[in-house]
Amino acid sequence: MPLLKALETRDLYTIGWIATLRLERAAAMAILDEKHEKPLDFIQPHNDTNSYTWGRINDHNVVIASLAAGKYGTTSAEASALHMLSSFPQIRIGFLAGIGAGIARPDHGCDIRLGDIAVSQPHGNSGGVIQYDLIKANPGNQQESRAFLNSPPEVVLHALGNLQAQHILEPLRVLEYLEEMITRYPRLAKQGYVHQGFENDRLFKTTDPSEVQRENRDSTEPEIHYGIIASGNTHFNDAVYRDEILEDIGEECICFEMEAAGLMNNFPCIVIRGICDYADSHKSDRWQRYAAATAAAYAKELLDYIPGQDLQKTQKAIDFLKDISGNVADIRSNTTNMKTVVEGLKLDNKFSKIEKWLSPPDPSTNLNKAQKERQEGTGSWFLESEPFKEWKSGIRQNLWLHGIPGCGKTVLSTTIIDHLNQHDSCHAILNFFFDFTDTNKQSLDQLVRSLIAQLYSKCEGSQKELDLLFSSCKNGREQPTSESLFTTFLRMVNCVEKALIIIDALDECATRKDLLLWMENLTCSGCAGLHLLSTSWKEEDIESGLRRWMHQGSLVSIQQDSVNHDIRAYVHERLRNDHGFHRWHSNSSVLGEIETELMKKANGMFRWAACQLDILQDCLDLQMLQKSLRSLPKTLEETYARILASIDENYRDYTIRLLQFLTYSKRPLTIQEAVDVLVVDPSGDPPFDSKLRMPEPQQIMRICSSLVSLVTRKHNGEKVMELQLAHFSVQQYLQSKQIESAFPGKATEVGWMFQNGLNEITARGSITRICLAYLSHLAEECQVRKIRMEFPLAQFSAQYWMEHARPVETEKDVQESIMNFFLQQRQTYAVWGELFDPDMPLAKEPRNYTGMATPLYYASRAGLQNTVKVLLEKGVNVNANDNRGHHALRAASSGGHMDIVQLLLEKGAEVNSKEYSGCNALEKASSGGHVEIVQLLLQKGADVNSQCGFHGNALQAASLHGHMEIVQLLLEKGADDKACEYHSALQAASLGGYIETVQLLLEKGVDANAQGSEYDCALQAASSTGHIEIVQLLLEKGADVNAQSLGYGHALLAASYGGRMEIVQLLVKKGADVNAQDDYFGTAIQAASSGGHIEIVRLLLKEGADVNTRGGEYGRALQAASFGGHMEIVRLLLEKGADVNSQCRQYGNALQAASHPGYKEIVQLLLDNGADVNAQSSAYGNALRTASLGGHKEVVQLLLEKGADVNNQGGHYGSALQAASNQGHKEIVQLLLEKGGDVNAQGGTYDNALQVASYRAHKKIRLS
Repeated sequence: MPLLKALETRDLYTIGWIATLRLERAAAMAILDEKHEKPLDFIQPHNDTNSYTWGRINDHNVVIASLAAGKYGTTSAEASALHMLSSFPQIRIGFLAGIGAGIARPDHGCDIRLGDIAVSQPHGNSGGVIQYDLIKANPGNQQESRAFLNSPPEVVLHALGNLQAQHILEPLRVLEYLEEMITRYPRLAKQGYVHQGFENDRLFKTTDPSEVQRENRDSTEPEIHYGIIASGNTHFNDAVYRDEILEDIGEECICFEMEAAGLMNNFPCIVIRGICDYADSHKSDRWQRYAAATAAAYAKELLDYIPGQDLQKTQKAIDFLKDISGNVADIRSNTTNMKTVVEGLKLDNKFSKIEKWLSPPDPSTNLNKAQKERQEGTGSWFLESEPFKEWKSGIRQNLWLHGIPGCGKTVLSTTIIDHLNQHDSCHAILNFFFDFTDTNKQSLDQLVRSLIAQLYSKCEGSQKELDLLFSSCKNGREQPTSESLFTTFLRMVNCVEKALIIIDALDECATRKDLLLWMENLTCSGCAGLHLLSTSWKEEDIESGLRRWMHQGSLVSIQQDSVNHDIRAYVHERLRNDHGFHRWHSNSSVLGEIETELMKKANGMFRWAACQLDILQDCLDLQMLQKSLRSLPKTLEETYARILASIDENYRDYTIRLLQFLTYSKRPLTIQEAVDVLVVDPSGDPPFDSKLRMPEPQQIMRICSSLVSLVTRKHNGEKVMELQLAHFSVQQYLQSKQIESAFPGKATEVGWMFQNGLNEITARGSITRICLAYLSHLAEECQVRKIRMEFPLAQFSAQYWMEHARPVETEKDVQESIMNFFLQQRQTYAVWGELFDPDMPLAKEPRNYTGMATPLYYASRAGLQNTVKVLLEKGVNVNANDNRGHHALRAASSGGHMDIVQLLLEKGAEVNSKEYSGCNALEKASSGGHVEIVQLLLQKGADVNSQCGFHGNALQAASLHGHMEIVQLLLEKGADDKACEYHSALQAASLGGYIETVQLLLEKGVDANAQGSEYDCALQAASSTGHIEIVQLLLEKGADVNAQSLGYGHALLAASYGGRMEIVQLLVKKGADVNAQDDYFGTAIQAASSGGHIEIVRLLLKEGADVNTRGGEYGRALQAASFGGHMEIVRLLLEKGADVNSQCRQYGNALQAASHPGYKEIVQLLLDNGADVNAQSSAYGNALRTASLGGHKEVVQLLLEKGADVNNQGGHYGSALQAASNQGHKEIVQLLLEKGGDVNAQGGTYDNALQVASYRAHKKIRLS
């Protein structure tokens, strides 16, 4: 390797090049004509975290700065630039060359392709870059969602013009430079720094899965596009969101990127971006390296046109930075306060993280649908009723509205919600609609998640409770338990004055028993501000469950007469406004006759009336109309039978197929999926032909419009049209055995056709064959994203075929389809594995099919007993493993498929085989509670003490889930609790709250003090989770009340932190040391103070807890309470002698701990009790700097009034003025300046406040 030369001084470098990604840095380094060692006089400052490369391009000496690994975005780029200018003060101009997302508009003359180059160029008011995620405040409180940034220096703009003119006459030199780069560094070609092929450059429409057709190019030479570049902190992989941003910007942008906005106002530079994707869901990494190379090559060519003498005359970039800063008066008078916007963005970002973790169902889709169906003025009878008035006023805490199917309960719920939003908007109004068509809205867990998310977004005071849960779940890396969700929701409700909750359709909940118990516990929790209103059909289990605890007067029947009044208004409105009845508008007597006849038989059924109107609007003359009116069906079942009977003979097969999918599938079909369902012919060759698709998909509604409905929902930010059954009663009818009997006499043959076609066995067999046939058509395809775009039914088929196959696999045609799929269609099998992984059903990204398990494994996992039998008969290896150790016996044991387990063992399955995680069949069966399988495995020689995976061994797996019978069986077979390598069975049972299992383990001699895992011992586990009976039992059996270990330290601390008062009392009574220490939580009084549990604090103090004991995360109890905002605990601790000025660990002193989140009242209380306003500690320095950084103006004002030194230096941020400037808190900056803040005072990371303000100006303030 040739020796690199080193220039004498850093001052010889005049070009600064920012490369934010490693691949961008590699391209920049490869394009250098000459690489240098670091300058001889260069000593990198300690606070400069950049990584530098030095070299020459033509006559220019270039320094390349790259960010720390994993850093990108406007903030990281600006930090890198600022450090570089400080370290290399002679830099004149900067280049930001790298990758970006192209904004292709072929129809508008902007045919951007992957590998092309986008260059920022001033246009109109724009300097070439717009920061799209800022909001500029204009006079009159108007807001403009953009911020124009500075233009590149004149020397660059002159060079740009000359280069553009030259390109008109001669070809680019970019390709020449790329070839030189590859010749010099051949490895770059293998790593992707070459053109990736036109076939891999595809542009798709925003909301349409079809590809945009573009003319082929005859050369790989990239085209150059000059214009406005949009910059911000958002990764785009959603075309709809991308287009919404573009619409907000209102400019013809050519590219999105993530660093330029951090530089343009502070660093005189030009932005050059190689296009690597189109900012949509099809983005991948494939083009990134080539795009980085093209950008670097263009930057090199542009440097050819910048004369060295002109560059020397250009202002130094560091001087440019100082000029921007100007004087403080100018900054104060010309900046726009962005504090509210920035804090709003932070909150939005925080909530988006929590929302992604919580995954709450969105009730607004049901609400919006019902609002469209509601007739103005309906439901007023209930709003004016005494029960509702009493519920709304708080006299009644609960109401249950019940009525017959189809009486309009959901629409009435919507009326109630709209009324409350209009008249009680100051309170928290929450709602949820259980929905038989949406699997995400059918469980108690999903209900509570939705209510929590709504409460979090509406009531700021409740947010801390969910924040704590989020933190306890390792900031979203783990999912909360149902119990923790229930507890958190109750705590959040207690934070609001009044919460009005409306829950619709309890009868459509799949976990009714749990739901009813939760409603009872919620009502009996003592939360006076909570008011619950629910609706459902009057079903026995619901009624009996509610009557047990709900006052008789709160059970409200929806009366027929009241509903009929609303039905009449609905019928009257439809007759006069529905286009289908337009032919009768000139004959009011006919309209009156229709209304009269319908009202005679409506009997309080909205759904019935709506269906009759759908049928009657097809009557073309009076005779036909009157005949239909004379023979109106009496019930919903008869109505649905008539709708089926009236379907055109040509559409019957289509109708049956659609209804099979909609009746028995877990979710609705998108309209594109439904269209493809009708095209598939399982016996055809080929089984699917896209040319046979309906040309107008929405016309699918003509097949059976009254039984299905088309709804619009949002999935991943994009609107999707879905086909679903129109009402819960429709599903119940179609799943019943009454279809044929409800048909009119002459149509019994048609009725039999529908009855047979919608029989569950027939329906699921048909669905299975259609799904497998559709998948078989994909055998020649290999790109998953292309498959999902071009074949909408592919994902559904891959995900659900086994579920439908299970009850029908013995049917001959189904069995043939399955075996053909598993054994004959290897490519199809591989594509299935890429589309859906049964072991990770929630995974969204495809994986490499080479990691797939065997057909025997998947059949065993899915419970396909007959398929397993046939596969074994065909000679497949019963002990075959894939590269993840997947084994059929473990799969069957986990799923509880006893017959398959037996069959596999008979064929020689290895009973003790383990997968890569260490799990074996016995552990899987024990965890799932499958006692018969456990018995069988033990009989066949399963090792009862084998160590395995997460649970440790089978005994712990059974204990953790409370499977008492299995625990007993395992112990009888010699299970040894001490054989567990990581955990304790006793601890697991204690954590789960299974007292009988705990008792059994103790009786069998398990050590009550056995340790291991997060909770370390059983006593800690039970104390933390609040299982007082288990705590008592463990203590009686010799558990050491003061046992110290990792995790929660000791039981008293665990109970104190969790707010378990009764357990704390019990532990103290049994001799728990109230002053025992722990590394994280410190002492029990610290833990209780942190959690805000004042009664526990009082008890601990009474029992001798030392109020000033030091240790743990917060240092002392006073700091913990101050940081948590627990005013009364702070007051109590001070009264008991807490040292108000004690210093310790992260939060320094109590004053600083309270100033950090901005608790003004606590700050005042601490100051009144002698807190030193200028005490120094921790990374923030003192209380004034802490409050200034957080933007807490009132706290800052209070501290200054109490004598805080405005210019005190210390900590990461130097002075309070620097801290406020760093975060863009203009009002605090002004306040500090008025109090004598020194803008030139040196200290902290950014040297002085003036430099911080100019450095941060682009982000927090806007120069007018």
